[in-house]
Amino acid sequence: MHSRTAESLGGRFSKVLLWVYVVAMQVFFLAPVVAITVGSLTTTQYVVFPPKGLTLQWYSRMLDRPEIIYSFLLSLGIALGAATASVLLGLLVSLAIVRYSLRLNTILWLLVASPMMLPTVVLGFGFLQTYTHLGLGTSILGLLAGHLVIVTPYAFVLIATGLRSVDRSLEDAARSLGASPMRTLGLVTLPIMFWSMLAGWALAFLVSFGDAAVSVFLNTPQVVTLPVRIFDALKYSPLNPQLTAVSSVLVLVTLVVLVASASFIRLERIMDRMR
Repeated sequence: MHSRTAESLGGRFSKVLLWVYVVAMQVFFLAPVVAITVGSLTTTQYVVFPPKGLTLQWYSRMLDRPEIIYSFLLSLGIALGAATASVLLGLLVSLAIVRYSLRLNTILWLLVASPMMLPTVVLGFGFLQTYTHLGLGTSILGLLAGHLVIVTPYAFVLIATGLRSVDRSLEDAARSLGASPMRTLGLVTLPIMFWSMLAGWALAFLVSFGDAAVSVFLNTPQVVTLPVRIFDALKYSPLNPQLTAVSSVLVLVTLVVLVASASFIRLERIMDRMR
């Protein structure tokens, strides 16, 4: 009787500790984001938390700076292009690795996944050297190519996970009814693994949109992404409320992408397939 009571109390105590740990971690990760967002509403000429008064003047002033708008649109366009291209490339590589057992699959997997394992500073310096020799070092195309390399591994991992979840018997049934391989892929395989492609696209978009470590090597005075512009401005005016307003826009875009993708994707489905 006493042992059961002790086990019951121990189980409740463990649950309480788990909840305390989860809440503490959430506060630890979300506190800086909340501080930046709320601090951007201050009426003072410098960032202070809690803010002294509430105003949206720093957001309106941000719209009066064309370089900020250009950097935002550039980051958005690069992220959209890199995420879309990474899904297409990740799909092709996933089909080659998952559907065909070849000796080259290991090498192909290492080539695709290696950017996710290497330090971003090393990648950025390598991109700068390579693209400069190719004549792309000072162009938007070079920046897009660099982002495509760093985000493709994230899209590939999720797409390959979704492809492994497809029941091969469904594809065989479609083929037995006269469907061609391409028609089977378009009408059977892709709809089933659509959730993984969407998840890969969203993750690739977020990685590209918020990247600064690689972009700082590929940016030029005329081509500057938003994270790099924020990073450069912090050197001269770290307490400028306009910077917190711009950072809040980055957070807002990230939340919109996360909420939009979460409405179509169930996280537990991805975790079950990755086990």
